[in-house]
Amino acid sequence: MGWKLARVELCGCERIKPNEEKDICIILDEEDRAVIHGTVKFPNGKPVKGATVKLFKKKDFKDCCDTCDLIPITFAFTDDCGQFLFGVEANTDYVIKVFFYKPEKPRLLIDKDEVVL
Repeated sequence: MGWKLARVELCGCERIKPNEEKDICIILDEEDRAVIHGTVKFPNGKPVKGATVKLFKKKDFKDCCDTCDLIPITFAFTDDCGQFLFGVEANTDYVIKVFFYKPEKPRLLIDKDEVVL
């Protein structure tokens, strides 16, 4: 169980004045949200930048391996470190699919000589 982030503004009459000390009591509420965080890597261990990570819910949770009954929820792109993050409902079953495609540089043949663009 986590705790919600609290924001306390010290402005107006609550603003801290020079040479003043304020004691503040902050009570945090329990957090009921959840997240899925992960990292996508190549087989050599390097992070995959720009991969598409799709999050799905299943219509029927009887067979978690049957991916034909999926409801798309959202997607994210991995960052420079291959990381992604989804805010999700707690106590729910999800399926994640990762897609990545990096086309090769186009090649042009001119008089039997290969030119890379």
